[in-house]
Amino acid sequence: MEPLQYFTREGNVYTKKSQTAFFCLLALLLSGLIVFILYNNPTRGGIVSSLLIGAFAVIIALRVTGKLKIDVNARTISVQPVFFISPTEYRFEDFQNFLISKQSFIVTVNATAAMIMDKNGKRKSVMLHQTMFLTKPLQQVTTEIAGIMGLEEEDIA
Repeated sequence: MEPLQYFTREGNVYTKKSQTAFFCLLALLLSGLIVFILYNNPTRGGIVSSLLIGAFAVIIALRVTGKLKIDVNARTISVQPVFFISPTEYRFEDFQNFLISKQSFIVTVNATAAMIMDKNGKRKSVMLHQTMFLTKPLQQVTTEIAGIMGLEEEDIA
């Protein structure tokens, strides 16, 4: 198996590396937008919109604390979106397929890779990776996860 770019390995447990730079950059851009709004529009509407944007920036910054762990021996996937939410555990058998979606406006503005899981008859989507302008890293993430889980090429197509 090739060296993993998006995961670290500790024994038979693989942990996805956090997208720290991506999420912090987005939070920083939103913080800059807040400063711009408050500087140019210090009215009640400007303050309220700044508070809403600030809440969104905090939510994005909290995504850095999320964890995705794959335990090959136990055949489980543990997902914790942010540090204060308890992890949700899925079995390899719950896995349905990968989903790569992109939003385009002349160029790809946002692209997301997700795992679709079927737990207790309910369809769940687990976000794996997010990018802007590119989709190739998303394919690499899904290929690495498929390799870790031992899925065959026809299983992920």
